[in-house]
Amino acid sequence: MSEADQWFYKMGEAELGPVSEAELIDLYRDGQMSGETLVREAGQEAGKQMVEAFPHLIEVPPLTSPGDGWTDSSPHPWRRFFARTIDLNVNAFIFVFAWTLLMTTTAPNQSDFWAPFFVDQAYSFPRALLTTAFSFLGNIPFMAYSGTTLGKWIFGIRITHVVGRPMGLWIALKREFAVYVRAYFLMVPIANLFTLAGAYETLTSEGKTSWDRDYALMVKQRPDSDVQTLVGVVVVILFLVAAIWTNLPPEFSKAP
Repeated sequence: MSEADQWFYKMGEAELGPVSEAELIDLYRDGQMSGETLVREAGQEAGKQMVEAFPHLIEVPPLTSPGDGWTDSSPHPWRRFFARTIDLNVNAFIFVFAWTLLMTTTAPNQSDFWAPFFVDQAYSFPRALLTTAFSFLGNIPFMAYSGTTLGKWIFGIRITHVVGRPMGLWIALKREFAVYVRAYFLMVPIANLFTLAGAYETLTSEGKTSWDRDYALMVKQRPDSDVQTLVGVVVVILFLVAAIWTNLPPEFSKAP
């Protein structure tokens, strides 16, 4: 994209871009912005309404989004929270399982250390650091190229660049770090309840989280339906049952 073909546009209080003129018009035609959206070309100080900058669009109304199933752009904070919770726990389980399998097969003499590492209370802090890091990092390749993860797919969420293309590895990495810091506050107990509440307030009041706004990302969901609701409820129940079962004291999990 040349400097002469760089455009910026306003979404709420944020200015997003740069995008090319063709991408800007695609956003309009896809219904991601209206004719009143303020836009400006690189080098200009003041913005114009979209239909002022491109008068020919007055006779070209925005098209509805293609019927690919991901058409709902309204905020769904609880869907996103449960999707993230599923992803973090699934990634942590995969990490523990894969690491234990790797160490027991490649370094069996060290198994006396690695087996207790994942269960003994004495190793709780380094274990938490490792599993938390992998839980967030494990989302990056999926978000970078598909815009969704296992949890997000179950709850009907897909996130891409505002022009519809995948966000790429660098943006996916920065986004995961932003979620880790701004929403989960480095996973510090109690304190992260306040940051999660703040993220909830931003999403419900502004329609976007701060990290999606900062990186010019578009969130699309499958519309609410009986099937989507049923799937979400069943998954949450199964997750809670699994979480309770795995945290039961050994004497409760033993068969009589």
